[in-house]
Amino acid sequence: MYIWLIGLHVTAVTLWILGMSATAILISALDAKTAAEEGPARLLRAVGRWERRVTSPAMGLAWLLGIALVVVGGWGFEPWLVAKIVIVTALSALHGKLAAGLRRLGEPAPESGVRPVSPLLRFSPLAVIAGAIAIVTLVVVKPY
Repeated sequence: MYIWLIGLHVTAVTLWILGMSATAILISALDAKTAAEEGPARLLRAVGRWERRVTSPAMGLAWLLGIALVVVGGWGFEPWLVAKIVIVTALSALHGKLAAGLRRLGEPAPESGVRPVSPLLRFSPLAVIAGAIAIVTLVVVKPY
């Protein structure tokens, strides 16, 4: 059963990180004015649907399966695991900010027609990649 939990966890994490990456790249590539144009607006809607139907559920499943792995594997609070949980929590928070930014870009404000997103989200593709690399390194190497 343990190996099945690992396989499902890795699959859920892969879908989550891929979805976050697509959202992060789209948000960093578009400004509020460009997002209102027909082509980018259609792409935003499509990525928004993917976010709601695949990326967010994959994140939830990754958390649930990760907790199940800790319990079934009897890992306890090993230092590498605590570090991983801190990074996963940060990625989860970034996921929330990206989902909100996607909705903000996709729904123009009534008064001005544009709703800007946080300029810090321009760096989100790098944050997603760095977080994923750090997590994989911690899980494989278990440095401490």
